[in-house]
Amino acid sequence: MSIGANAAELDDEFLLPCFIHHPPVAQCIGMNSRGMVIDGRTGSGKTAILKYISAQMQRTTEIDPFDMSMSYVSNSDVLNFLHAIGADLDLLFQVLWKHVLCIEFIRLRFQVSDETRSTGVFQWIAERFNRDARKQRAIKYLKQWEGKFWVTMDQNIKEITEKVENAVKAELGAEIEKFKAGGQYDKRLSVGKKSEFVSRVRKIINSDQLAELGGVIEILAEVERDESAMKNYYILIDRLDEGWVDVSLRFKLTRALIESLKSFRKIRDLKILLAIRSDVLERVVQETRDLTFQREKLDDYFVHLKWTKPLLKELVDKRIRSLFKKQYTGGEIGFDDVFPFNVGNANPFDYIIDRTLMRPRDAIAFVNECLEAAQGTYEVTGTTIKKAEINFSRIRRDTLEQEWQSAFPTIKRLLDLISSRPKAQFSSTELCSSNDVDSLALEIYSQPKIDYDPVYEAAKAHCDGSAPGILFKTIVSILYRVGAVGVKLRTGERYSFAHIDHPLLSISQIPDEDFSIRIHPMLWGTFRIN
Repeated sequence: MSIGANAAELDDEFLLPCFIHHPPVAQCIGMNSRGMVIDGRTGSGKTAILKYISAQMQRTTEIDPFDMSMSYVSNSDVLNFLHAIGADLDLLFQVLWKHVLCIEFIRLRFQVSDETRSTGVFQWIAERFNRDARKQRAIKYLKQWEGKFWVTMDQNIKEITEKVENAVKAELGAEIEKFKAGGQYDKRLSVGKKSEFVSRVRKIINSDQLAELGGVIEILAEVERDESAMKNYYILIDRLDEGWVDVSLRFKLTRALIESLKSFRKIRDLKILLAIRSDVLERVVQETRDLTFQREKLDDYFVHLKWTKPLLKELVDKRIRSLFKKQYTGGEIGFDDVFPFNVGNANPFDYIIDRTLMRPRDAIAFVNECLEAAQGTYEVTGTTIKKAEINFSRIRRDTLEQEWQSAFPTIKRLLDLISSRPKAQFSSTELCSSNDVDSLALEIYSQPKIDYDPVYEAAKAHCDGSAPGILFKTIVSILYRVGAVGVKLRTGERYSFAHIDHPLLSISQIPDEDFSIRIHPMLWGTFRIN
C-alpha cells in the first residue's frame, strides 16, 4: 500500500485528484501576483504546482532545458575562451533567455505551428507597428526570425550563439586558436592582456541586442493591452536542478534566466513560472557574487513554499481516503482511522510531522514506510511507527546529503560530525572542542578544494590564523541551513529551525559565547538517539 510516489512526476495516481490548493498556488496562477520563481526545497511541491497548472489552464507551454541544446553553448571554444579570461557573459545569457521566452510566447499566443503561420504573424506585427519609429529596431530584430518562430529552440540558440562566435573570431581569432591548442594558454596570459581582450569583445557582447529584445517585449505587451478578451498564458520551466548543461555554466545561466524574468511582467496576460530548488539558488548566489546578483532585490518575484501542519494533515487524509476508496471501501477512511494509537504520549500525526521538514514528500514517505511496516495488520500501532522511523530517518539523511551536495560539498563530513554525538541537544562547545576544530580544519584544507565550498574557505582562514572562529560558525550556519540542526542562541529563546523560522543563519548572527544546538528529530532514528 502507498499514498503516492516521492517524486511528483511519477505521482499521477494521487497528485491531481488529491491536490491541495494552498496559498502559493494562488500566487503562481494569479496574473496580478509578481511571483514567478517557485523557490522550495526538494519535495516541497514545486513540480506539483507546475503539473497542476499545466492540467488546469488552457494555454500553457513547458520549456524543457534539455531541449534547448545549451550544451552547444557550453562546448563553444569561443565562449570557453571568453569565460577563461574573465569576460562577463551575463548579457549574452540574458539575450539567449529573452529570445527563447519571446519566441515561446509568440508561438503560444499566435498558435504558430509552421513556417507560413510564422511569416504571417510577423507581417501582422510589422503592419501594426510600421508607423511607430520607436519600434523599428524591434521590428528589424523580429524580421530576422520571421520564418523561424515555429522551429525548435535549439536551432534558435545555435544561430544566436554562432553570430556571437563569428563576431568574436573576427576580433580575436588567433588568440582563440592558441587557446584551442591547449597548454593552458589562458593561464599564461598577463592580467593586462586579458583586460585588453575583454575590452575588445565588450563591444560585441553589449546591451544593444538586449535593448532590441526589450523593444520586442514592449510590442508584445502592447498587443496584449489592446486585446479586449483577456486570455491567460503560462510558460512553465522545470528541471533546472538536473544536468541540462555543463556545471561550469549552469548557475550563471540560471542567474541570467532569473534576471530576465522581470522584463516579461510588462506583458499583462503572460505568467512565466520557474521552479528552482533552494540548494540550487544557494549555488547561484555563491557563484555569481561577482555579478552583483542579490537575492533580496528579487524577493518580490519569489514564491516561497511553506507548509503548515493542518495543510499536511489535509494532504495525507486526502490520499488515504483515495487509497482506501479504490482498494477497500467507499467509506470516508482518514489518517486517524488507520493510525489510532499514540507513539508513547505523542499523537501519531504530530510524531510523524515533527520528524519531517514540513514538506509533502517527507510526510508521504514516512506514512508509506509505516504502511509498509504494517503489512498484514489492520491498524498502524505506535511500535510500527517507531520501526518505520529507522528506515525513514536513514533515507532522510541520504537525501539531505544528495540535496545539498552541490552547494556544500563537505556536507557528509559535517553530518558525520553531529552523528557522533550521543544525545539530541548539546552546547556549542560540546559540538567542537578547539582540538576538534583544528583537526577538522587540517583535514578539509589538506584536500583539494571542491567548487565554491564555503567550508574550505573557512578551514583555510582557520589554519592561517586570519579568522580563528570562522570555521565553527560556518559549520553551524550550514547545518542550520540544510535543516540538520536547530539553534537556541540565547537563554530564554526557543530553538529555531530553518524550515520553520528564517531559512538563513548568517555567521555574524552566531555568538562567540556558548549556545545550544539541537539535532532535528528526523535524524534521531539513523543517529540512534533515544
